[in-house]
Amino acid sequence: MSNVHKLILFLYPIAISIISLISSSNGLSMRMIPIDSHHLQIVPEKFTTYERLQFFNNITMSRIYNRRKHLFPDGIKSPLSLVQASVYVTQLHLGEGNTAYSPYVILDTGSELTWVQCKGCNPCFELDKNFAYKKSTSFRRVSVNDELCSPPESYKGSCGFSLLYGDIAPLTEAKGLLGRETFHFKNSRTNNMDAYQGLAFGCTLKSKNIQFGTDMHGNVVAGVFGLSSKPKSLLTQLDAQTHGKFFYCIPPAIHVTLIESTIYFGDDAQITGDATRQVQTIPMKSDIHYYLPLSGISVNKKRLPINPSIFEYVEGDLTKGFLIDSGAAFTSLPRSAYNPLRQAIEKFFRDAYGWLPRSPKQAFDLCYSIYPGYYQKLFPNVILHFLSNDQVGEINMVLGKENLFTEVEDGHGVKQGFCLTIITVDDPNHSILGSFQQVNFGFLYDVYNSRLSFVPQNCLENIS
Repeated sequence: MSNVHKLILFLYPIAISIISLISSSNGLSMRMIPIDSHHLQIVPEKFTTYERLQFFNNITMSRIYNRRKHLFPDGIKSPLSLVQASVYVTQLHLGEGNTAYSPYVILDTGSELTWVQCKGCNPCFELDKNFAYKKSTSFRRVSVNDELCSPPESYKGSCGFSLLYGDIAPLTEAKGLLGRETFHFKNSRTNNMDAYQGLAFGCTLKSKNIQFGTDMHGNVVAGVFGLSSKPKSLLTQLDAQTHGKFFYCIPPAIHVTLIESTIYFGDDAQITGDATRQVQTIPMKSDIHYYLPLSGISVNKKRLPINPSIFEYVEGDLTKGFLIDSGAAFTSLPRSAYNPLRQAIEKFFRDAYGWLPRSPKQAFDLCYSIYPGYYQKLFPNVILHFLSNDQVGEINMVLGKENLFTEVEDGHGVKQGFCLTIITVDDPNHSILGSFQQVNFGFLYDVYNSRLSFVPQNCLENIS
């Protein structure tokens, strides 16, 4: 395996973050801290900008292709992308007394089950410390007759789970017990740790091809934190606090690793606009993933010749649909949708400034040199058209320069050019709205009412 594929978590100051969970009487909130925090030692400090972007490309591609194996005949149906590929982690606090355990886990809105690796696993992935579930006085196995044991799978006499990631060898797999445990979340008002008893999670005892971090030494990432809308998701299990709602606003990268932002849940998840920034709401389908009704794409108000059927949601069909995924770095489009977009952007730069594409960088398909006057030039807008809640007319999301392009540097920090941060995949395939394209928008997921609201916003104002 190449070094490119070994590093599956690395710095992206907008989206890749460590998240600590806090509770309040009005909801839950999650502080987002960049994953290049030195005490974690996950990300090499020597990486160039382009090396980071290349790895973001690998993250996005693996999230695309490892969703494709989405139905399994046995075990819990949880079509996660490769666990190595998510761009957020969170720190959990579970267990009581001397057996309390506080691991970092991947945060994934496209996952149902929260799971951690447990002591006694064989085989295991590299991890500094596993959860000693047998010594925990608050741990309880879930019976195969429990309503959460669906579809039922037995593991040594109690409920088990079996998760497969992807349809490209070598497959990634996690298997083990389904248990209930006390989880602790810090109350932001009292500064105390509040206990939530009996939350179901997975205790992984067998794993294959699971890898976190830059190498397999000193790994601190222990599993996955699931935030889909399904019953085993902690978003659903904690619905008295979350109400099936969460809000986030991803800031731009200009402040690198010195900023924190917040994801809000429940009553704390609020979205506001003003006379110039209107809050817009569109329907949202909650499968394992969150699908949006994309109906077309324009460049500078000119509609592109794309068949809208490739964006239509079809239950169980991951060769179609348009989903929002903050765990993917870049937006991805099937070639039949990407090619008209690329051609329109090329035409804009050629007609307006005489700019021609340069040789593409490996992570991206469309790149340009930084020409004189680059910083003063107008760039094209890409408009995403969504069906509205009442199915009359369309709702538009306008993506500007900061959402579409990124500068690339050589190994000495010298700017070499800029590239389009929308990537292409083979037809047929689903499409993804990634975190680069979500910058400076506030997003409110109202899962129980099947809708997503968004508003243009200076996300630096969301910094706590």
